[in-house]
Amino acid sequence: MRGRDAMTRTTGIIGGFVVAAALLGSASCEGLLDVDTPSRIPAEELETPGNAGLLVTGAVADFECAFGAYAVLGGLIGEELIDATQTADRFPYDRRDMQSSDRRYSAFGCEALGVYTPLQTARVSAENVIRLLNGWTDAEVPNRQFLIAKASAYAGYSLQLLGESFCSMAVSTINADLSVNYGGEITPDSVFRLAEARFTDAITGATAVSNAEVLNMALVGRARARQNLGDWSGARADAGLVPAAFVKTVTASATTGRRENRVWSQNITSNATSVGEPYRQMDRDGDPRVALDSTTVVSVTGIRIWRASGKYPAAGSNFSLATGPEARVILAEGEWQAGNYAAARDSLNFFRARGGQTALTTVDPDTLLAEVVDQRRRELFLDGHHLGDVIRYGIVLAPPAGTAYHGSGNYGSQVCLPLPDVERLNNPNIP
Repeated sequence: MRGRDAMTRTTGIIGGFVVAAALLGSASCEGLLDVDTPSRIPAEELETPGNAGLLVTGAVADFECAFGAYAVLGGLIGEELIDATQTADRFPYDRRDMQSSDRRYSAFGCEALGVYTPLQTARVSAENVIRLLNGWTDAEVPNRQFLIAKASAYAGYSLQLLGESFCSMAVSTINADLSVNYGGEITPDSVFRLAEARFTDAITGATAVSNAEVLNMALVGRARARQNLGDWSGARADAGLVPAAFVKTVTASATTGRRENRVWSQNITSNATSVGEPYRQMDRDGDPRVALDSTTVVSVTGIRIWRASGKYPAAGSNFSLATGPEARVILAEGEWQAGNYAAARDSLNFFRARGGQTALTTVDPDTLLAEVVDQRRRELFLDGHHLGDVIRYGIVLAPPAGTAYHGSGNYGSQVCLPLPDVERLNNPNIP
């Protein structure tokens, strides 16, 4: 485990290599990996203070590719998208019957809609950089505190998405000598606590160096982690500090397939997916946040193609990762959780106005909670939130379990991703 291909891109300088070997059980191939190859750069030559910024950039790039795949996968499970292909190993997402032996979600890369390996790669990549930065000095890396804060924020988001989408998780870490501390199987709540801790580190570091972007990114992330943990006072406190106009994006580009907006490539320029029916109705109702293109194209599996062209019109369209509006909708639910129903209603009416909907007058708790869920659907459409919402709110998806699936088989009720067999089989701390 001493090197990897030297490429012009910075993506995955540490993360992908380490995860492939450490998290997916390739220890038996260690001798092969130690073979000297002229095209490879030894890790010790990369892991120097002078490359600190490059290493953080690589960790961010790992996360951004993983995020695009996650947005599509979550959309397929959570009825934002419908699979329109004939590719059978994609069906379990949309059909909601994922098995721990399925390889696409567990072992495939981000360009092929894998999520476990890409998100773990992004997490390990960021955490390895944090380890290195903590071993260097401010004199060696002049912007060291900022880089620690930034890497901590991205590590937090990797953990957040793993916690929101998987039924259980394992969080292993890499030591300085590249040995592995294997993590045992933990619950999503434990993953959210790890994310919260990373976001706290990012907030502390960003505050110390007065970097508003990382600070607000981490505040939204920690509010989201605390929302998942049911810590509503903490979630409201964090969300209330985020400026209304704040936007932090996951960048995309037409330069390479890895950098393309994955929803664009899966929905706009191909017939691989179609937008799901609940969102088609939102478009019919004129909500500009869910602006779709209704085509006459019908896939080979009989799915009429609707495209999210208003949301992601180009390969370089950025995703929203953390925004002021997301913080505000967390605040709205926080008011509901506190029993401040009039305040919750007023906050929700802000979002209804954004969607061209009439204002609510009711303070009925059940109506307002349903409105929280609906406004989150609209405001956070296809940007990696809805799968977590499906699980947290227990949203009943359509078609129901038992209904015939257009590819083959029947719809199921599995919405969280099982911990993959590749983890169970290769992690000595998981029976």
